[in-house]
Amino acid sequence: MVDNSKATIVAASKALVRNFFRLQRFPRSPAPRDHRRVLFICGLLTITPEAQFVCSSCQLCHNPVPQGYPDGIEGAVRMRKKSDLKFTRAMMVLFPLSKAFTARGGDIEALMARNGIPLGALTDPAMLVDAYACYSAMEDMAETLGDRYFSAKVAIETARKGTPGLREAATHALNLGDFLSRVVVEVSKQVDNVRYSVSITPDFASLEIKRTLDAPKLTRQLDAAGAAFYVTVIKQGLGGIFDPNDILVTVPSTSGLPPRFLPKSALIKSEINGLRITFPPQWLWAPFSLDWDVVEASRGEFAPNSADETTLSYLRGMLTDNIAHQDLPLNSFAAICRLHPRRIQRILWAQGTSYSQMKDDIRQSITEDLLSNTRLPIAQIALQVGLSGPAALHRSFRRWTGRTPKRFREEATPDLDTAIAE
Repeated sequence: MVDNSKATIVAASKALVRNFFRLQRFPRSPAPRDHRRVLFICGLLTITPEAQFVCSSCQLCHNPVPQGYPDGIEGAVRMRKKSDLKFTRAMMVLFPLSKAFTARGGDIEALMARNGIPLGALTDPAMLVDAYACYSAMEDMAETLGDRYFSAKVAIETARKGTPGLREAATHALNLGDFLSRVVVEVSKQVDNVRYSVSITPDFASLEIKRTLDAPKLTRQLDAAGAAFYVTVIKQGLGGIFDPNDILVTVPSTSGLPPRFLPKSALIKSEINGLRITFPPQWLWAPFSLDWDVVEASRGEFAPNSADETTLSYLRGMLTDNIAHQDLPLNSFAAICRLHPRRIQRILWAQGTSYSQMKDDIRQSITEDLLSNTRLPIAQIALQVGLSGPAALHRSFRRWTGRTPKRFREEATPDLDTAIAE
């Protein structure tokens, strides 16, 4: 006879959980043991390894949702580890906003510094930035200017003129479906803080943009910019076929969208973590053309490598930008990157290097470049790479190359007057 008592079911369920974690080698959560990545709903057990805490109060385990999750079970599922990073490119997202911000009297250098983004990221297409910092900068711009429609207005203008981020899709698309499918692929090569998809049913089609991180307090400007940009692109590309009464835009917040941008009936507020634009499926095969004059310029794209290699590229970029801080310790660098020091150590170890080795590599690269292409004194070069003076640079450079800085400069620039005050 099978024992179906409540106590037996709970005991069997907990045993299954323990075995699951042992086999999968998942790290133990700091939460109470009954909240370890397990969801009990009406007597059914579901294992969700992608979530951190997902145990909800129910008739089986009688455990409340862990404290610190004001959104209940859905909020718990969406929680991410603080050490996770998702990347975007400031040149793709912030550059048009920064131009408008500066034109209206904003101090872009101070704003970028406040949000921990290197100023060079605005002009370097290869430089990755923390998506959280990017979202924060967008909110900061609107708040500084006192204009909650700031990002949406810039996005509308960008959609009319064009953006290098969607250059291939805009150039080669024959219809809206072709354009959107190309956008899905093109964006995935450049950023990993969002995932695009296109859905089609007999009744409707939709472009969905899902964020790969959760930032509920930092998305009003982001939501407005995304909705304004893609609705304007679709409207411009379809021409007379576009009808604002046939489109639905679903976003967490509509407060950043200008009045009369779309009919109120076209805007739906929802707690989705991203953006959804829904329209008639017939639009997909309608002729689509964008009159963009986008310059063929370099833009950053991910290489086909691992997530840790992408993070390593970000770390190198951040360290290069901050290397002038004398003897920048790991803890200080981790604070700049908004990562835990151990997370940085693990990433570097997985790539066969260390923080001190990465710092040496960057210092050597910058020093060699300055010695070869400038007439800066050795003392000034030492300060630019975070060393205390000429003596420290001399010792380090001999360790890196087996030569002195002066000898390296003479060999690298034989025609350059080397009588420089050392």
